[in-house]
Amino acid sequence: MPEELEELVRIVEVEPIREGVIIIEGFPDVGLVGTIAASFLTDKLQMREVGYVESDALPPIISVKNGKVLDLIRLYSGDNIVVILSEIPIPLPIVRPLSQKIIEWAISKKAKMIVSLTGMPEPGRLNIDVPKVYVLGSNDKISRDALRIDGVEAFTDGYITGVKGMILRESIRKDFNALLILSQAHFNYPDPGSAAEVLKYLSKLLSISIDIKPLLESAEELKLRLRDLMRRTSQAMQDVQKSRELELPAVYL
Repeated sequence: MPEELEELVRIVEVEPIREGVIIIEGFPDVGLVGTIAASFLTDKLQMREVGYVESDALPPIISVKNGKVLDLIRLYSGDNIVVILSEIPIPLPIVRPLSQKIIEWAISKKAKMIVSLTGMPEPGRLNIDVPKVYVLGSNDKISRDALRIDGVEAFTDGYITGVKGMILRESIRKDFNALLILSQAHFNYPDPGSAAEVLKYLSKLLSISIDIKPLLESAEELKLRLRDLMRRTSQAMQDVQKSRELELPAVYL
């Protein structure tokens, strides 16, 4: 691992994390779908905090909940699953090094796969009762296995930006198993309904039981509580979009 990457981003295990786990990440982006789904998963599976991500490139903020000081990006473990949960949108300068670090760490833990949960912007989301779910794998086998589950479609065209895009790219380069799960979602509004569809699919994929009824019942409360994170995430996504426009040839714009 490059020394500068090791210094910029560190994954700290406060409890030893076993080898051979499945890693699920829910970094904030479209509709906060990944964040909502990952947070709900850690709660319902009663996962415990086992580590955190440390970097001088992250904002100088801590989170306090019920009198407990928490890191902004935390790792939770339960059975054979590790969830990476973030309370902040990832600043553009750290997107690539963080993604690279996560995959190198996953490889060092001999993880079976990393699963990214996200939303896919859908302008007509208000008129959609049940959002569609799409999948994209880092290799043909992962994609084929993911598509064997009913009610899911292949993601075939478009852009994947931010941490999720870089995680997928790095997985391909390192020949590591990765799966992206996307659901139609509001772009700038927290979308618990979309997160619920992602969790329905994830429960089938991993053969685990996830009761999404409490998530749907608390949807309105979540929309209010997550407004500030959504606002900051929208700004971060705009920064990534500007970066993409600068990097792509004009023919692709």
